[in-house]
Amino acid sequence: MTSDEGVALQVDDVYVPLGLVERKKQSKRQDNISPEQGSELYKETEITKTFEHDAFLEEVLKQQNTPKSKGRRIAIIGEPGAGKTTLLQQIANWVFCEIPQSVVIWVSLADLQEQKLEEYLLGTWLTAAVRKKGKSEPTQQQKDDLIALFNQQNVWLLLDGLDEMSAASGNPLTEISRQFRESGFISQARIVLTCRVNLWDGSINALDNFEIYRTLDFSYPQQVEEFISKWFTKIEIPETAKQLYNALKQPGKERIRDLVKNPLRLTLLCLNWQSGEGTLPDTQAGLYQQFVDDFYKWKKEEFPIKSDQRQQLNIKLGELAKEAIDKEATRFRLQENFVTQFLGDADDENSLFKLALKRGWLNQVGIDTNRKPVYTFFHASFQEYFAAKAIDDWHFFLNHVPNNPSQGTYRIFEPKWKQTILLWLGREEENLKQQKQKFIDALVNFKDGCGKWDREGVDKGFYEYQAYFLAAAGISEFRDYSRADEIGAKIAKWGFGYFNTKKQEWIIFANAIENEAKSALQQTDRTKAIKPLEKLLQLKNLPNKSRRNYAAAESLWQIDPKNEQAINALAPFLLSKEAFGIGNEQVISDLMQLGQLKKEFDNTARQKVASTLEQFDANNRQAIDEEIDLLVQYLQSKDLSHLNRIRTVFSLRGIGTGNKKAISALEQLLQSQNADDYTHSLAADSLGKIDPGNEKAIAALVQLLQSPDVDDYMRKLVAESLGTIDPGNEKAIATLVKLLESTNVDDLTRWQAASSLGKIAIGNQEAIAALVKLLHSTTVNDYTRRYAADCLGKILQNNQDRSIVVKVLSNYWKLDGKYYDLAWQCAQNMPYPNFYQAWHQHSFFTRTMRSSKQILFTRII
Repeated sequence: MTSDEGVALQVDDVYVPLGLVERKKQSKRQDNISPEQGSELYKETEITKTFEHDAFLEEVLKQQNTPKSKGRRIAIIGEPGAGKTTLLQQIANWVFCEIPQSVVIWVSLADLQEQKLEEYLLGTWLTAAVRKKGKSEPTQQQKDDLIALFNQQNVWLLLDGLDEMSAASGNPLTEISRQFRESGFISQARIVLTCRVNLWDGSINALDNFEIYRTLDFSYPQQVEEFISKWFTKIEIPETAKQLYNALKQPGKERIRDLVKNPLRLTLLCLNWQSGEGTLPDTQAGLYQQFVDDFYKWKKEEFPIKSDQRQQLNIKLGELAKEAIDKEATRFRLQENFVTQFLGDADDENSLFKLALKRGWLNQVGIDTNRKPVYTFFHASFQEYFAAKAIDDWHFFLNHVPNNPSQGTYRIFEPKWKQTILLWLGREEENLKQQKQKFIDALVNFKDGCGKWDREGVDKGFYEYQAYFLAAAGISEFRDYSRADEIGAKIAKWGFGYFNTKKQEWIIFANAIENEAKSALQQTDRTKAIKPLEKLLQLKNLPNKSRRNYAAAESLWQIDPKNEQAINALAPFLLSKEAFGIGNEQVISDLMQLGQLKKEFDNTARQKVASTLEQFDANNRQAIDEEIDLLVQYLQSKDLSHLNRIRTVFSLRGIGTGNKKAISALEQLLQSQNADDYTHSLAADSLGKIDPGNEKAIAALVQLLQSPDVDDYMRKLVAESLGTIDPGNEKAIATLVKLLESTNVDDLTRWQAASSLGKIAIGNQEAIAALVKLLHSTTVNDYTRRYAADCLGKILQNNQDRSIVVKVLSNYWKLDGKYYDLAWQCAQNMPYPNFYQAWHQHSFFTRTMRSSKQILFTRII
């Protein structure tokens, strides 16, 4: 077998799932895929149905239940190494065993060598077949018999590797389609072919009468672990499989887990694990280097490559990868004219571009708006690895200019570079060791110049923490760093606090710092984090000891699953949990019976039934619809008490989503003259919940706010309702902003208006301006200002708005609580030079306020 997937899947009874693709137009893939899900770049967004292996064989091949061709024209497409060839083999075996009188003919299309398929079948293929029976050449009668088999529609023609077929026109799809039409007997066969997704997606598809089935990734952990288990069972070392399971589950292996959903990459991992005597490389970079080495062994006979070609290709792939991550708007989807700058002409058979395509390092995944090809690396993580190999100087990541950051380089604060930085730190070249030491030194000692911190629980600037956390992740790749123990201890201190011996009290760090530190503990070199956490568990004077002990023990257990101290600390919490439960079907049955036996039961009981139905089985529409009918009848009753009306509205609110009868009943209640403001408000709020964006509900709430007779409590309730009724609704936002700026409302109402804006006004400039104004207002209490800070953190979306907020926050004498969290969030999402500029460029308003305070202070003296 010569096709590309022959090595991809060594375990025959682990099956790749398939997805039916209906392509009516060119697919639109997401460009902003994170590297952890790099394989998502290949996923088809128009898959309408998925099939497990047996279901595909039965429904598609045996029952011929397909919309276009009745199972006679099947195309299996997928990325390199996705198991297409193996699946075709499995189909061949199944057809031979399950469908009587079928004749299975396998053709690797790369073997045609410019021949037409008809000529190949009657010549090369038939010659090989008769020679197996001891004959030298096929007779004319044998050729006629073969044609007769086709014409009797008994032949299954399995064509592997359409993308590898030579075509004078340059397009194998067009060429094979032409041959199907022009050959009298081939068209009578049932045809199943395989093709790489890059060719299928990127070409004018002449095979529009084929049903398209896309190979999907293995599921993790189920199918991945099943593959691993069968792999190592086959070579009689099953205990090794469990070791590999555990290695994949460790923190920091997210990219590897995504990589090995692909059968080829999983095969490479198993080979690496097997040849490495049951260990993974110490660094991600080491693992990727093994992948690269093995990847060049893949298809080496079909596409031989000299060592100097390989070296040159790797260098240029690195330059391409680095530049793409740095400057391309869609860094993992590469336009052809961009790629040619590094690899040469795609049409030149001797170019590095052509070599990269043949080897599978680059694959076409679509076309751009100009109908030019778009490419992606085999996997996003390989792109990051090649980029890391192309960087020789650590200053590429960080070139700090303390007093003028706009002149510096700060890729260390750009999330897109983090994985490349870690891979760079894992490189094994001896000449980089000193550079890596200096780089982490620079991270640990970074000074951002944004504030002096003298408060307990904060001892660094916002970007200083970010740099330090990156250093913590970095020592997991560069374990020879001289201050690694110090970093581990510092991260544990920030995550769980420390005991101040002078003050004899436990110092807890800000929530934002604490959360980031706990995350960093899972990313750093685990051996450096174990001792600080063990020491922490031994302390007896922790405040909130129970909660903090559990968190510390859980963190320790995650990085060291067999740690006895962690297990002993976790045991009391795990043993104290009560196990209980009841089957949903029994609950639903009981509730249905209750509704049928007593139609006129007390509304309180009905409310309990409705809420329980919603809790246990939202999909039981029969029970819910019957309950809604009863509630609507009850709500329309003339003698219904005020309390029961409210109870009924609450019940409809719980289960009436999308139900026309419930919506109509609540709309009628809004118009009722017999209901008070509270009932109107509750009806509008409930209507907005079950029918988001309902204009009648919004209008009723706005009208209530404008009424001079509505008290502050009612305004608070209405403001709360507007916060849930329709995210982005301009009328609701404008009403809340007006309420926020009003001088005739109490702080509680203003607080609720701010809270509601935080829910529905994401990115809204008027809401942001109103909350910023509230942030530095002197006419509201500090609690309201803090709540404004919290709400701003939820709706800020761009750096311009964040800069305005930073200017305001930079003038607070002491940043704590919500103010600190808001500043932290801005720093997490802003380029460091922008934050620095905003922090040091106070607004005109603030400068004026400071001047006024100084004048006032001077006059008093």
